[in-house]
Amino acid sequence: MVFVDTAWTSLSAAEQLRHLEIEGYVVLPGVLDQQIIDAIKAECADLPMNKAPYSDEQTFAAEPPQWHSKTFAEIIGHPAMVDFLKRAMGDDLVFMLGHYICSGPGVPGLALHSDYQPYGSTSKGWNESSPVTLRVLIYLDDLTPERAPFTIIPRSHLTIHQEGNPYRRFDNHPEMVTICLKAGDAIVFNVKAFHGTHPNTSDFRRTMLEYAFRPHWARCAGPVEEWDEADVARAPDAAIPFLKPRNSGLGEDPDSEVLGDAPSTLSQALSPCRWTA
Repeated sequence: MVFVDTAWTSLSAAEQLRHLEIEGYVVLPGVLDQQIIDAIKAECADLPMNKAPYSDEQTFAAEPPQWHSKTFAEIIGHPAMVDFLKRAMGDDLVFMLGHYICSGPGVPGLALHSDYQPYGSTSKGWNESSPVTLRVLIYLDDLTPERAPFTIIPRSHLTIHQEGNPYRRFDNHPEMVTICLKAGDAIVFNVKAFHGTHPNTSDFRRTMLEYAFRPHWARCAGPVEEWDEADVARAPDAAIPFLKPRNSGLGEDPDSEVLGDAPSTLSQALSPCRWTA
């Protein structure tokens, strides 16, 4: 394993953005404290879970956890997360996915893959077809070298080579790096970056939360299932601004909505000065 030893707490907001845009990922340390971690674990203790076909110890939420756990839903609008996401993608964000995943002892590693499927897929439909999406993984347990740590190929989201076909998977890669985090830390990554995990060779379970956001304009290439209106109506106030229709975005004639001079407020977002400001 090649471990990342970046001093994440020392990065400024501009340096965090630069790391995300160039390397394809960035760590936001200490997003959740232990009290919130304990609350989520308690609220999700009876969350229905599905087992992965490759291991009974790999389980996934069988329903969107944001409708099951109030704390999970409140984190959709957590300032430590959304303030950075707004800096990266703009103020008009759409929440696209929530997940709760547990990896127990003996779970094999996850192959390097992207979460970008621009032409849709038979298993996920159009859910991963938005051209601009960031995923956020927040760990509820420490990631150690033995407890299924996160892996990624830095800058793999930038390639336009055929080897970067987003539908491909790789068992390994010589430039792959490993990231170990503390409980409550988050990693934000570009869905086009190839990422995965090492196996869990420890005796402990590793639990994480997953959130996905996109800017409003970057709707999926095809229709996706909308959130239930009754669920949205019951969501906590912190989450409501991001629970926009999942199919919302540019209209049928996108040129009609984007032609014209860019306002001065956008100049920094389109310039490398955003990495130093």
